[in-house]
Amino acid sequence: MKYFNETRNFEKIQFEELRKQIDGKYNAIHDELSDCYYNKKPFRNYGVLTKEQFDKLHSLIFQKREVEFHSENLKRPEKYDEAKYNDIKDKDGNVIGKKVDKAQEKIQKLKNEGIELEI
Repeated sequence: MKYFNETRNFEKIQFEELRKQIDGKYNAIHDELSDCYYNKKPFRNYGVLTKEQFDKLHSLIFQKREVEFHSENLKRPEKYDEAKYNDIKDKDGNVIGKKVDKAQEKIQKLKNEGIELEI
């Protein structure tokens, strides 16, 4: 499997600096998951994946990335504007929630179902 920078372009993308810092490990596990699922190989302690397992693990990877992105952004001296990546807005543009809160809820729900990953 190629290292993420060999196959993904991180130049001049939104939130470039932070994405370069955290996305690599999420891309690597996503690639591992996809390779195992599509090639019918065992994935970690899950064995050969069903479509349902694949979908849940796939979601978990991106939910965890969402949470880590936000956490790391809060530590930065020059933070990215949270409204640009975290706000959930209604049709009128009013903030009605936060993506990180929803991600944490989904992570917990998956954990309750026995779906967990160390990343």
